[in-house]
Amino acid sequence: MNSDMPIGSSIRTQAIINRYFLRAKKNLGQNFLVDLDALEGIVQAAEIKSNDQVIEIGPGIGSLTEQLLLAGAKVFAYEVDETLPEILQNELPAKINGVPIKERFKLMIKDILKADFATDLADFFDLTQPVKVVANLPYYITTPIIFFLNDTKLNFSSLTLMMQKEVAERLSAHPATKEYGPLTISVQTQMKVNLALQVKSKSFIPRPKVDSSVVVLQPLLKKTDVGNIKHFNWVVKCCFAQRRKTLNNNLKTLIPNTFQREALISNLGVDLHTRPEQLTIDQFVELARAIPIKN
Repeated sequence: MNSDMPIGSSIRTQAIINRYFLRAKKNLGQNFLVDLDALEGIVQAAEIKSNDQVIEIGPGIGSLTEQLLLAGAKVFAYEVDETLPEILQNELPAKINGVPIKERFKLMIKDILKADFATDLADFFDLTQPVKVVANLPYYITTPIIFFLNDTKLNFSSLTLMMQKEVAERLSAHPATKEYGPLTISVQTQMKVNLALQVKSKSFIPRPKVDSSVVVLQPLLKKTDVGNIKHFNWVVKCCFAQRRKTLNNNLKTLIPNTFQREALISNLGVDLHTRPEQLTIDQFVELARAIPIKN
């Protein structure tokens, strides 16, 4: 097989799968992207420039890794599948734009949710400079990764993430829609959400049952002041505990006193029949501030 052919081409990917007797691991949510337009679209959406510092989550066989490196990025990748380092070493080019790959790419076998960025990246990235995160995420772990990255002290300028289309729609949702919920609110208080492109299920080997979307998340210059973030997220989740019920009904567990509960809802400028998805983020902030923090 001609190694000049991109890893992300369907022919090269299939050849690699055959050569190493690879089977996508369902428990790791592995699906190999074989759509060069989509790969280039991810790199463009992330606005990768020469010498950008990029954390990649789950490089797989290197399809996206290769495109990031060719665009000039310096890539630090986290991978949990211990069978893949040999493939990455053999299949990625020995040099990228004339530079030995070991100077541009480093792989760590580690769960991203257990990452200690200050330690892991210290001898490879300049941590006084921002970092970009780019990943084709396993569907089953998308939300925990987003929350983890958002809660870390990593100085990231953007997260460019491929995920299940349904999750992407929840991230970018507006009030009074069925997609709007706790994930929407938690993310939008901290980050600007942009849907960059759609990727059909046929673009993967093996083919998943649903389509994907690429989302770009950028930290807001002025983040919403939610006060105690754990308390805020807890209040929001309680409000959506039974989505079909009214805000008044969902708040009964938090505010048993009927008079206090109804007065609080009235102060939000809504009536007692309002459903939680009809509240704006600012109204949720106001609500959370009015409810005592649980010890």
